[in-house]
Amino acid sequence: MKTKHFFSAILVIAFLGSLTKTFALNEERNSLDATELSASIASAVQSDSVKADFDAFPNLHPMVVHFPIVLLLLAVVLQLIQLFTLNRTMDWVILLMVGSGFIGAYVAGTFVHPHTEGLTEMAKSVLEQHDKYADWTLWSSALAAVLKIVSLFWVKLKRGFEIAVFVVMAFSAYSVSEAGHYGSQLVYIEGVGPQGNYIETESEEGHEESDGHSH
Repeated sequence: MKTKHFFSAILVIAFLGSLTKTFALNEERNSLDATELSASIASAVQSDSVKADFDAFPNLHPMVVHFPIVLLLLAVVLQLIQLFTLNRTMDWVILLMVGSGFIGAYVAGTFVHPHTEGLTEMAKSVLEQHDKYADWTLWSSALAAVLKIVSLFWVKLKRGFEIAVFVVMAFSAYSVSEAGHYGSQLVYIEGVGPQGNYIETESEEGHEESDGHSH
């Protein structure tokens, strides 16, 4: 049991470390103005290197969203298995999955969430749907994590309660799947994001805010 807890702790530390690095890189990127960002993207396009540096990406949102998608989908599959096995060790693994999925969803929806400009009406509608399902993912995964903690420490291995947890996790998995669908639609159909298209930089946002205060 101690070995399992040790490896679980290592996984959590590694996951949080990767998110911390992503957040730091995003803050560094936000300090670039539009000209510097365009120059960075152009340099990456013209470079002979196949693998682009993090600075070449207009936004790190696409680098983070894979975490909650994979983790929350895996969590609901494991929770389904748990309905039949009622294994306490499995509870810890599921909590790790859904908790990490919640953290990933929170980071993707706040720290590295891109701000857009000049969207078409269709793109605005798609973005609205994407954000709606992303919010549902955030709240439902948080609730699922709380319920899993309750399952571990208070309502131990009760199948009825585990079914309720599964329903919440299934809703979270559905929401993150829909958010991913609309996110893909934004990128591959509406063209939002590639090479920084329709993405604001922090300097542009600050300039617009100062203009707004001046009126």
